[in-house]
Amino acid sequence: MLSIGTKFLVVSQVFTAVILYQVINLYQNWRDTSAWQAVFRGLVVFLTGAGGLVTYDIYRKRPAKSHTWRTVLLQYTLTQISRVFAYFSLRNFETASKNISKMQEDALMFYIRTLENTEFGKKHNYSQMRTREDFLKLHPVLSYADLKPYIDKTVAGEKNQITPFDPFYIAFTSGTTGKNKAFVYSKEMFAKPSKMFKSLLFSTVSFKRAGLWDHLKRFHEVRIGVKTDFTDSGVKTGPIAGLYGFFPSYLVSPRVVYDVTTENESHYLHVLFALKDPGIGAFNFSFPSVATRFCQTLEHQWPQLCDDIEHGTLNTDLDIPEDIREKLQTDMRADPQRAVEVRRIIKQGFDGIVRRLWPECNAALMLCSGSLLLEAEGLKKHYMKDVPFCNPAHAATEGLFGFCDPADNGQTRFIMTASLNHFDFIPLEETDKPSPRVVPIEEVQIGQCYELVVTTAVVMRYRQGDVVKIVDFHNQVPVYEFQYRLGQMLNLFWEKMTEGAFVHALRGAANRIDVDIAEYTATENVNFEAIAEPLQNGRHYVLFMELSENSNKEQTRMTSQQKQMFEDVLYEEHEVYNMLRDNGNILPMKVIQVKTGAFNALRDAAVESNPRASRFQYKTPRVLRAPDRLRVLWDSRLS
Repeated sequence: MLSIGTKFLVVSQVFTAVILYQVINLYQNWRDTSAWQAVFRGLVVFLTGAGGLVTYDIYRKRPAKSHTWRTVLLQYTLTQISRVFAYFSLRNFETASKNISKMQEDALMFYIRTLENTEFGKKHNYSQMRTREDFLKLHPVLSYADLKPYIDKTVAGEKNQITPFDPFYIAFTSGTTGKNKAFVYSKEMFAKPSKMFKSLLFSTVSFKRAGLWDHLKRFHEVRIGVKTDFTDSGVKTGPIAGLYGFFPSYLVSPRVVYDVTTENESHYLHVLFALKDPGIGAFNFSFPSVATRFCQTLEHQWPQLCDDIEHGTLNTDLDIPEDIREKLQTDMRADPQRAVEVRRIIKQGFDGIVRRLWPECNAALMLCSGSLLLEAEGLKKHYMKDVPFCNPAHAATEGLFGFCDPADNGQTRFIMTASLNHFDFIPLEETDKPSPRVVPIEEVQIGQCYELVVTTAVVMRYRQGDVVKIVDFHNQVPVYEFQYRLGQMLNLFWEKMTEGAFVHALRGAANRIDVDIAEYTATENVNFEAIAEPLQNGRHYVLFMELSENSNKEQTRMTSQQKQMFEDVLYEEHEVYNMLRDNGNILPMKVIQVKTGAFNALRDAAVESNPRASRFQYKTPRVLRAPDRLRVLWDSRLS
């Protein structure tokens, strides 16, 4: 049976034959051919020529064998359209980035003029702000407490509070570092960031780096379904992931899989349909934790998965609605040959399993900067050896702040979306002051760290809480690395141990003792002592750590000397911590190793206690102070 690529080659040859026939026929009979016949035949030649070029181009891009005529044509069409949009988006961005002041003026005044007649705009005198300079002089820097009254009224159904348009979605944050925050999206305000997000970010950077422009392999979007609800006024609410519901038919998992909201079932189904298709070209995991859970599901449940592939069945233990099960069963076909192949590959071990099961995989898309880098590095050492990572964007519920720098092979740098949002910056040393100094984008300096103050489609001059380090400029647009979230700092005296400094020490220690950290969080002893007896008499940090499993599905047990290495490296690298340790103000850090799955239990506890939390958006807090959450980890400690 011919592959789908060969079929397109045959079609292109047919088109070529039609062109040759028309040209030869026209040449031989041109004296007897009327003008309208010549025009008609010329049109036929043009259309068949275009068809021949398209079909040959599809063949040249080596479409996956699992493609159908419909899916390959859809993927090819969307890819070509995105390339056109990307070309113009990048060209416009490149031109605009040479004048950062004008770029920021244009982005800002769009939001000012749109909101000036809202209650929020009237409160802040937007009608008097005619220029960006007016905004910088007159507009205060805001916290969520300043926005909340207007958002609450909008959620309750009141009009013209923080947007002049009817809201169509209330997006809630993950609540990882505190209570959920809500932000109001309207279709009119969402149109601008949505257009840029699709045409510039994914088309230009992620898709190109993932090789999706150069081939027509299948794309696997691994995502847990999100639960949404409605306000009393009828507005849809949920996590930000609920805004994006585009699941084209060329994705590996059937559309109905994205309606499964239970984590175990969702991952099982995504792994099952991935295993059925050896021609996957790229994965989108979004977060390293999703990639880890995907690979762990494969490792722990591969016998049942292979049985399902072999017999074309669906695991009866999956807790999914019957209507979803029936729809999924129609996509299942017995494939004994693929089941044998998967078993053979898996029996060779799980190191580099992703590349061996899917040899044509060009990239895995996920955020892997800041504290997420630890887990991403663990994936690279084990499951995902030789798979390039693509760090697509720096984004949050409040907006899209940066897209990955194409020149950055390390995948940690972002170019600010300065044509989309307005940015201000608070120097790191000013963040604790009641009235911090605010630096405009023109004055940021390479090597300095700042807290982001953002103006987007949903917030105005808002202290977002992310700390970034300026590392370069793209023309005049800052290029930065995400460092950490404010509030994710350990502090016993006045050392203010940042997430970035702490992660750097953990990575250094892990490399010295050759262990892979799967997850971690830390706290001050006073929080720990609310749930257990003191570990020592004095102030100190408590570090909870879960290591990755080895090839025998066992977690390495650290010795006391290995645990001491984390304290030693932190002492070496952090000058203030070093001084406080030498003075006896701080005692050595205590390291508590927890069982495999402890941080999954922590996530489950966080999500189950918060009806608005999303498993897909959940990120492990790097500083944990809640006693009930600390108890989950303490109860999972290795004896």
